[in-house]
Amino acid sequence: MRIKMQESESKESLSFKGCDVAIVGKPIDDRGFAAVDFLRSNANDIVFMEYNADEFEIDFNGKRFGVDELDKYFSRLQGKTVYLEATTLGFVEIFLSCRVLQHLGFRKTTLFYVEPQRYSKFKRYELLHKRDFDLSDEFPGYQAIPGATCMLSDRSVQIGVFFLGYEERRLDRALEDYQMIQPSKCCVVFGVPAFKPGWEMDAFTNNIRVIRDKNIRGGILYCGAENPAAVVDLLEEIYCSLRPNERMFVSPIGTKPNGIGSAIFVSMHPDVGILYDHPIRKKGRSEQVSKWHLYEVEFGAICA
Repeated sequence: MRIKMQESESKESLSFKGCDVAIVGKPIDDRGFAAVDFLRSNANDIVFMEYNADEFEIDFNGKRFGVDELDKYFSRLQGKTVYLEATTLGFVEIFLSCRVLQHLGFRKTTLFYVEPQRYSKFKRYELLHKRDFDLSDEFPGYQAIPGATCMLSDRSVQIGVFFLGYEERRLDRALEDYQMIQPSKCCVVFGVPAFKPGWEMDAFTNNIRVIRDKNIRGGILYCGAENPAAVVDLLEEIYCSLRPNERMFVSPIGTKPNGIGSAIFVSMHPDVGILYDHPIRKKGRSEQVSKWHLYEVEFGAICA
């Protein structure tokens, strides 16, 4: 597996030849609308995709069906260049797409991502609570994802890897809801370097209480906030170090590029579980547009 990464200050500077099909989600902020508009001008076809965590169903261009039927719809794209617009797609849509593309024998895919200029904060408390971000309307909770169930009740030792962002309640809730998780066997990963200098301090400050109170002792690790290739390398290192009685799960509750790396890794390791809380992202959760990214993924074996 190889990931070629391209970063640009503007869409005009991207080395991009267009694609046959772009799979997009619902835009909810400036960067999402900018990303979808760009692909509408550079793709032959646009396909909308959304996952329903309660029903385990996919909305694929207005047609609803079970996750197990996703292969059938992607098989119609054989021989075409397929791009995933990761700014608007959620983590689950990205993971399911990567897994199906690999299963169907697609040689590669490209993911598109646009950074925000700034994230939204709670207006009333901004002066007193500068690190309180207003990013999600609600968190339905940690529900299983078909094909990546986190088997926390079995007899194996569970090694957990949590990618963290600004919303500390997500980590706190995972450890509260799943008492069988052993914090001593879990590590946390921060996006460093961050998208912008200083943003990493918001993530550190917001999560440090939970890390301390829950006695997480598996280590504090770092991956570039915009670098899915580094995420795959880190997860691969942890995976290849597992003992025979150990299993691994990943909780991608940090930056979207860290989620992209997690999705790619787990799609290639079906024995690794995912712990995810399916947040409902708030409209206008970020403002304006910053850097543009293309991640070209060539599928193949990772760990010998």
